[in-house]
Amino acid sequence: MNLARHEQIIEIMEKQSPISVRELAARLGCTEMTIRRNLDQLQEKQLVRREHGYAHLLRSARKTDYYAEVHENPEEKEAIAKAALSYIKSGSSICFDSGTTVQKLVELLPEEIELSVITPSLIASMTLSGRRNVQVYMPGGFLHHSNRSLLIDSADDLAKYHADIAFLSCRSFQLPGGTFEHSQTLTNTKRALAAIADRKILLLDHSKWNTRSIFNCIPMEQIDTIITDNMAPKDSIETVRQLGKEIIIC
Repeated sequence: MNLARHEQIIEIMEKQSPISVRELAARLGCTEMTIRRNLDQLQEKQLVRREHGYAHLLRSARKTDYYAEVHENPEEKEAIAKAALSYIKSGSSICFDSGTTVQKLVELLPEEIELSVITPSLIASMTLSGRRNVQVYMPGGFLHHSNRSLLIDSADDLAKYHADIAFLSCRSFQLPGGTFEHSQTLTNTKRALAAIADRKILLLDHSKWNTRSIFNCIPMEQIDTIITDNMAPKDSIETVRQLGKEIIIC
């Protein structure tokens, strides 16, 4: 299964849907048979629907730029961030992911708090740059332009660190799978942050629930707490509780 080609197909279809099998094959430089096989695999994941030589993108998590996404659901994100703030104690070591809700949490940190922070987020690092009582470590990697973050070059480099909590974001959230992303490289970065933390807390506004993306990132069994808003689907919230996970509704 060619996950890289799946990623390319989804990226094309986010800009053009429906699209013909012939055009996809031409744009990706492969045969129509190969495209049909890949579309069949994406259809099994309920990401696309094939129909008479065309493919339609189903309800998929949208690819957005950080500065576009930061303006979406601002009240919900602030409420989630305020709830998450109660988990942070002075003297802790914290991983902050690169999502916009996580960034809102960074902005709400009390001025006097002392922390050790590990983050790939350029925005979070700049926000904390004037805080002399907050030590910030940015792992080495490559720039992810739309996320304004670094993609970790080697998870082994991060493995020597320890965090009390990792605050995580995601492109989409599905049960029972957990969090999902459209980019394998972004998935690797989030997994590396989660792996060094004792507790994984997912900050998740309602728009991310039950949307679809390609790469499973953080499995549900690894998530300790979910903080979401009161527009999240009630049946899914109940399923999370039945799985024995803490869920906070804002």
